[in-house]
Amino acid sequence: MGSRPETRLPLAVGDLVLRRVGPGDASDLLVYRSDPEVARYQYWEPYTADRLADLLDLQAQVRTGDPGPPLILAAVLAGKVIGDCQLTITSPEHGQGEVGFLFHPQFTGRGLATQAVAATLGFGFVQLGLHRIVAAACVENERAWRLMVRVGMRREAHFIHDGFAKGRWVDVFAYAMLASEWHQRHPELAAAVSLGGIPPALAL
Repeated sequence: MGSRPETRLPLAVGDLVLRRVGPGDASDLLVYRSDPEVARYQYWEPYTADRLADLLDLQAQVRTGDPGPPLILAAVLAGKVIGDCQLTITSPEHGQGEVGFLFHPQFTGRGLATQAVAATLGFGFVQLGLHRIVAAACVENERAWRLMVRVGMRREAHFIHDGFAKGRWVDVFAYAMLASEWHQRHPELAAAVSLGGIPPALAL
């Protein structure tokens, strides 16, 4: 992919704003990241305040467009963080990335998570120049993998006993999407994820 690409955040997508997480988001993030139901299908346990502080400290060091720890984008609705999307560059030389997402249960079922994930994929493809982005979900986490289908990702694999978490072996569905597929599926988001200007109020 060459040198680190030019990028711009935040993104305005419908009623949502996607921007980098910061220290001021700690209380909103902890509400759902500490929820046992949100952590149910994850390899990790519910977050504590200390663990979240470590995560935010690490995010302050993450440079947009660099490989390594994921870039976490907060999904903000009316000034409140209701979820976050994680975008990892796994292979800069081959334009490969991975997306993940977590949302407050009270804000699911309204299309907001779908909108945020679709825009995060677009950010990866349009601004970071990625060619392919993958995602994975526990087979039992139907809400998550159905969201991947809605944004246009295709199921490429079913991994049996892909990991051991919370005392049991976990089966995983693997999904992927190409940049060309995203452009065909989401032309309405092209302007939102472009490098063009944004309203000054959103840049604050």
